[in-house]
Amino acid sequence: MSNEKVLTIKETFDLAVQNHQKNNIKEAQNLYNKILEIDPNHSQALNNIAIIFTNLKDYQKAKECYEKAIEINPNYADAHNNLGLIFKGLGKNQKAKECYKKAIEINPNHADAHNNLGVLFKEVGDLQKANECYEKAIEINPNDAKAYSNQGNNYKELGENQKAKECFEKAITISPNDADINYNLGNFFKLLKENEKAKKCYEKAIEINPDYTNANNQLLKSLYQSLTTDEVFNLAVKNHQEGKTDIAQEHYNQVLKIDPNHSQALNNIAIIFTNLKDYQKATNTYEKAIEIDPNYADAHYNLGTIFKELGEFEKAKNCYEKAIKINPNYTDAHNNLGVLFKELGDLQKAKECFEKAIKINPNDARAYSNQGNTYKELGEKQKAKECYEKAIEINPDYTNANNQLLKSLYQINNQSILFKKLESITKEGKMNAVIGSIFSRSNVKYGFKKNNPFCNDPLDYVLKISLIEKYDFKNVIVDCVHNILKDDSLSNRPQSLIENGYQTSGNLFANKDFNTKEIQRIIYAEIDKYRLKFRDSKEGFINNWPTNYNLKGWLISMKNGGKLKAHMHDIGWLSGSIYVNVPPKLQTDSGNLVVCIDENENENENENEKSIDVVTGSLCLFPSSLLHYTIPFESEEERIVLAFDMVPN
Repeated sequence: MSNEKVLTIKETFDLAVQNHQKNNIKEAQNLYNKILEIDPNHSQALNNIAIIFTNLKDYQKAKECYEKAIEINPNYADAHNNLGLIFKGLGKNQKAKECYKKAIEINPNHADAHNNLGVLFKEVGDLQKANECYEKAIEINPNDAKAYSNQGNNYKELGENQKAKECFEKAITISPNDADINYNLGNFFKLLKENEKAKKCYEKAIEINPDYTNANNQLLKSLYQSLTTDEVFNLAVKNHQEGKTDIAQEHYNQVLKIDPNHSQALNNIAIIFTNLKDYQKATNTYEKAIEIDPNYADAHYNLGTIFKELGEFEKAKNCYEKAIKINPNYTDAHNNLGVLFKELGDLQKAKECFEKAIKINPNDARAYSNQGNTYKELGEKQKAKECYEKAIEINPDYTNANNQLLKSLYQINNQSILFKKLESITKEGKMNAVIGSIFSRSNVKYGFKKNNPFCNDPLDYVLKISLIEKYDFKNVIVDCVHNILKDDSLSNRPQSLIENGYQTSGNLFANKDFNTKEIQRIIYAEIDKYRLKFRDSKEGFINNWPTNYNLKGWLISMKNGGKLKAHMHDIGWLSGSIYVNVPPKLQTDSGNLVVCIDENENENENENEKSIDVVTGSLCLFPSSLLHYTIPFESEEERIVLAFDMVPN
């Protein structure tokens, strides 16, 4: 029997309020909801949960809760006042005014309602009535800092600067850590042309609330008046490095207003566009920087990374080669050029690029890891292992090198070191699809029975649905895919895993030339449903679902006798495939997708694999830790699949 104390409604409400005041919003909301499950007419719980909805900017839910609280208790002054704030936020000032007046009618000493009514009068230009409201609020509560601040703004509008100054000083004395009051005081000092004082007020407002847009904008304006172009650029770079991209972008824009040909500002603002996945703007901006400064190696390199992402490999190659011609010691350009050659199947040139990068910088962990991938493709497993070990020696936290070393140890049957690595991973709490795959494969191959941090039973998490039954499959997906396949600008990448077929290069979903928004919307929706379906699972990949992720997509087309060999998608979390066209089956399993734990392609299905009967319109989703392959098919028709990965940011 449980000894846990059962709380009364009052005790639960008091506990909810305590959590609300401490900003434990989720816990407070849960407690308010518990109260409302027992007593749907608890007006205070309705009012307080509406405050939470208001702060979450869910104004419709907030409005409904306030209105229900008022329906239950028509004399609930706070609810009337709070509902007025919602109407004001929605631009319905007359309704807001009625709410504030109703709150005052119920409670003539409701200082907040008088204050809020004053704000409304000021907005319509009735400064006298506004002042009367603020006076009343201050009379009721002499420590009402917001009323003093609002009255200060009022006096400022009336041109009574001394009175305004007294009000602002009183407000800041009462509440020195209120961002709005500091912002208002900053505006007042700016009016008086006391720019240094204004700057300090804006900085204080931003310190209190880093996302205070108006304060940030005013601070920028005050800064620009006192800084040179180079100083603004350096400030932009500093904010960029600190991850404050919105502020950095404002600074870069200011630099470009003064000097439209500032190539470094153009390059850096293009980097921001790239990170926002706005590849068209990024491309245009890099090209403008290069037009201004044809010897700008970084801009050539950065433009190359965009073309590579879009699958335009020849353009990417030209960009990297130009960057290297300008700066022969550009290690990143050598590295990326090597990756490009590897994707194009020219392993010898790839190897030379990575060797060059390592010669320039012997501590380039990425070059060693990439060289390891090349050796692996060449079948030189021991050399690949040594490269991965060197990369990890330089950077112990390099995820890709650690993942590839795990795969190498498994492939060369180095059980002792592999098991130590897996034990260490368990203790460190690391988790990704490669780790999950090696845990599963080691269990099958070596009987290594340890809890898999990613997914113990991945075959239980394979899902197949029909998109034809839920969406306009032909117009949204089939027609879009056929248009992509007709486009001559898209490269195909050599793919040794495919027999009698090809795979498109780059990320289709990043290429604005192809309108894949609706396809992406469908995929995102189905991924959300997948997670919801398995929400009660204890598996790591469900419990640690990425907060932010992107989609990477590509097309695979195969002809008669075509097949795809067993492989996994290292960078994915959840992998999927949409079957755009599956030819009629001459045999039961022709063209089927097989998901499996190990790389042995079995003629007969066993407990370590699952054959999925895919047809045109099927969508399959499965953990990226699973390997998968296709069964050959006989047909004159092409088998076309849109494959994708959900990739954590």
